[in-house]
Amino acid sequence: MSRGFNGALMRAFGARDHRAKVTGVQYITPHCRRVWFVSGTLFEEAEDFPTAFVRGWFPDGEGKEFQRGYTFVDADPETGEFSIDFVLHEPAGPASTWAATVEPGAEISFMWMSAMPFEVPTVGRPDGYLLIGDSASLPAIRTVVSVIPDDLPIELYLEEHDRLDHRLPLPEHPRLRVHWVPRLDATSVASALENRDWSNWYLWVCPESGTLKEVRKRAKEFGFPKSETHAQAYWAHGKAMGKERDPEAQAQADTEADTGDAARTAATEPEQVAPATASAAGRSAPATEPATPSAVQGEWNAAGAGRLIAPLKGKLIVAGLAQAILVLLQLAPFVLLVEFARRVLRDAPTSELWNLGFWALGLLGAGLLLEFALQLWLHLVDARFSHDLRHRLLGKMARMPLGWFTARNSGVIKSQIQDNTLALHYLVTHAVVDAVAAVVTPIAVLIYLFTVDWGIALCMFIPVLTYVVVMWRMMAQSGPKIPQAQKWAEHMNGEAAAYLEAQPVIRVFGGVMASSFRRNLDDYIGFLGNWQRPFIKAKTVMDLVTRPTTFLWLICFTGTLFVIWGWAEPVDLLPFLFLGTTFGARLLGIGYGLAALRSGTIAARDIQATLEEPELAALEAEPTAVTGTPVVRSPEVVFDRVTFGYRKDAPVLHDISLHLAPGTVTALVGPSGSGKSTLAALLARFYDVGGGSITIGGRDIRTMAGDELYRHLGFVLQSTQLVAGTVAENIALAVPEASRERVEAAARAANIHDRIERMPQGYDTFLGADAALSGGERQRLTIARALLADAPILVLDEATAFADPESEYLVQQSLSTLAADRTVLVIAHRLHTVVDADRIVVLDDGRIVETGTHAQLFEARGRYRALWDSLEGNSAGNPADTAAPDNGADLSMGAQR
Repeated sequence: MSRGFNGALMRAFGARDHRAKVTGVQYITPHCRRVWFVSGTLFEEAEDFPTAFVRGWFPDGEGKEFQRGYTFVDADPETGEFSIDFVLHEPAGPASTWAATVEPGAEISFMWMSAMPFEVPTVGRPDGYLLIGDSASLPAIRTVVSVIPDDLPIELYLEEHDRLDHRLPLPEHPRLRVHWVPRLDATSVASALENRDWSNWYLWVCPESGTLKEVRKRAKEFGFPKSETHAQAYWAHGKAMGKERDPEAQAQADTEADTGDAARTAATEPEQVAPATASAAGRSAPATEPATPSAVQGEWNAAGAGRLIAPLKGKLIVAGLAQAILVLLQLAPFVLLVEFARRVLRDAPTSELWNLGFWALGLLGAGLLLEFALQLWLHLVDARFSHDLRHRLLGKMARMPLGWFTARNSGVIKSQIQDNTLALHYLVTHAVVDAVAAVVTPIAVLIYLFTVDWGIALCMFIPVLTYVVVMWRMMAQSGPKIPQAQKWAEHMNGEAAAYLEAQPVIRVFGGVMASSFRRNLDDYIGFLGNWQRPFIKAKTVMDLVTRPTTFLWLICFTGTLFVIWGWAEPVDLLPFLFLGTTFGARLLGIGYGLAALRSGTIAARDIQATLEEPELAALEAEPTAVTGTPVVRSPEVVFDRVTFGYRKDAPVLHDISLHLAPGTVTALVGPSGSGKSTLAALLARFYDVGGGSITIGGRDIRTMAGDELYRHLGFVLQSTQLVAGTVAENIALAVPEASRERVEAAARAANIHDRIERMPQGYDTFLGADAALSGGERQRLTIARALLADAPILVLDEATAFADPESEYLVQQSLSTLAADRTVLVIAHRLHTVVDADRIVVLDDGRIVETGTHAQLFEARGRYRALWDSLEGNSAGNPADTAAPDNGADLSMGAQR
């Protein structure tokens, strides 16, 4: 059976046929049939991942086979079983005809090649997914939706070609909205897209070719960047792509189709759909359709590189053009040397040889001088740009909410300020000119060699084309992986720093951090392995075809034959020996230059995303009638109808109203993820509220500068932070002018004075991020810091969570001292620590569901009682009825107030 050039080409790249037997068939709808297969060898190559597809060779009944691609519906690599949905169309091509009549026991060949998984980035996820398709791409859409996290919104637009399309099984997702769009013409879906701000959404669109063309136009109006778009036509409306044709035409059509296949992320090219049935096709478009409204232009983080580099765009274009001219100038001496050799063989006059030699040396020197000047200019441009950029970054970070820092580890922040700016340095000074040189040089050399002898030059295209095709496929498949690799590197920088810092505790106690680091490291290695493992064969081929010995052998072999046959003169081999043997290194430069260009672009995108992060809002405060200066009247805190979400469309807190009376202790309790820490973070203004307001003494905290807010508000968090400085400087961080006596008094009250005295230089002992202090000692140091600051309002976020058992008692005693006579908001995970709080607020799913004292809530047998029973394991006893355990400050702070 003839499979044409297309099949031969794929087999040349390592693809092979796998026989599969039909084990079952079922009509999903009258126009869709599911077929089950089993193959003993297919899953030796194939994998089961979202959008995984195989190419089947379907007979036309007249001795020919036609290739189509279909997405797996279900696949079990262990047993070799899989299923495929065939939409049955009219006019039917070979695949539809075969699927409509096939019965169990039939066999068919499948080939695995070019499939790439759809993946949701671990870091830097899109704000949502816009999916567009129809009955043909619905199997792939179901696999896409299955891996999108539940908190991300999905808008799914399906083009209706037949009333039966509504009976096909749809994907399930808690935030999925499905829009059916009857096809009136190719513009129907594009016109139906909601006119909204799609900023930072990802577009996955795989309908028929006419619809795809119109959707692409509409997506461009919305501003979707190419990096956040996957677009592939799955079929052409009204065409039956499996109908009879001669083998040469089919081979050409398949080759053209597969050119697009190799670069696509998801995969299928199902049997081509015929015109819609009477129910759909019978509709006629209205005589006059309303004009599509102007699209709301979005702004994507992925397109941030262009915005950051915009001031340098003109300079980089000039540098690229200069480099192209410089490449030609640097190649000129080699051409002159070839001419020098020709004249030597012809016994040319000595004066002529001297003339050529001087010109060659002069051009060689001029090339070096101009290259030095170009690099010097680019480095000066980069120095000014980097200087301004670092100042912008540091200034931006000074204005950003503290929550931005708490959500990121030190490795990410280091990458932003140091690693990404270094990558940007390479982009500005080297990547553009290197990429231009890598592309222009081989082209110029090939053109010159063609003028010398086109036959030998044509033979050199064999390794060149092999390299270009292999590199193009690797770049296409690596596209989504490169940003993920950079995010992984940032993440692991922070993980490694935390792991090394915690070595003393890990070696003694082991624990979660060690296993977490090991698990993350395994995941990172797994990511790198899954990325690079499929490229082993490709990299081997690239290494072989780019070696100088490969080109030397090819030149010698073909050149010798051409000379023997009289097709070339021996002297014609000189340019090939001068320039052709270095062709491999020049080809490798293309890959390195483009990779560096892409890495620099990703770094620029991440820097721009940081520069565009929202800053803390600054509201104008109303002046007082007496002094004209806004003041805080009392340490009273009021949450008034507060709403908040880390993502605009996913609120975490809903309509929270809460009053913290001066001098009282209010405890926030609830299951994990209920919003306790988020609510406290809003009071500390780590983030700004999305709706409502938070006031201290009647004044909105958004009207306060940071220094003013933290004079009224102190907090002790689970994770402690020490700065590079002495012990005294760490305690006096909020009051740098405090005397040594005040510092020591705060340390005594926090039960850390004796430990400080045992340090080598006492209060003058230098501390860093790796200070040799236990978790409890660090916590008591931060409590001393809060005591010295003497803020009237205090936020405690499970401050004993990371204390070692030996010092937990001392930490709790210190907290009791700290909380005395202050307005306290406590986040509690261990309920027994807050039984004596003045008020307990129970949060669930971002809402207040109960409030009262421990006794009231315990007797009410509501959500709090259920938490007590499940977390404390004490459904029979109420600790309020017994003596409080002697564990210090189980926030029995009433006695100390």
